[in-house]
Formats: sequence, structure tokens, C-alpha cells
Amino acid sequence: MAEFWALTPRELAATFEAALWRQEQERRRDTVLAWQMAALSRAKRLPSLKSLLAPAKSKALTDAEQAKHREEFAEMSKRMGGKRD
Repeated sequence: MAEFWALTPRELAATFEAALWRQEQERRRDTVLAWQMAALSRAKRLPSLKSLLAPAKSKALTDAEQAKHREEFAEMSKRMGGKRD
């Protein structure tokens, strides 16, 4: 409880923002899980467990996508009070 009262308004806002982000990610994960369960229950043939557990293949980002991610990171760092360039 003392930790809460020691937070600055900026730290408190960042904590709330992080909690909201985490809740949204959990909601999205749960939605995808429900969709996958429904889809698998309708499948005539189940895919192998190995194929379901295989890591997703990632695609390379374009230069524009990389620039956008850098800008978003810089904006987030600025809001969090970071000094990193």
C-alpha cells in the first residue's frame, strides 16, 4: 500500500496504462483461444499437436514499418519520461 502512495502522478498513469494494455492483451488472447477451440471442434481431422505448437513464422518488416515502430517507441519512451534516443 505504501508503494502506491509513493508513486508520482506520471508513474501512476503509466501503471494504469500498463494494466489496461495487459487486460486488452488477455481479452484478445481469450478471444483467439475460444475461436480456435470452436474451429477445432468442427474440424474433420485434427492437426497434429506438433504443428499447433510450432512457433509462428515472422515476416520481415519493411523500412516504413520499422520507422513507424521506432516512432512509436520514441513516443512511448517520452511519455514514460525516458531519456533514451
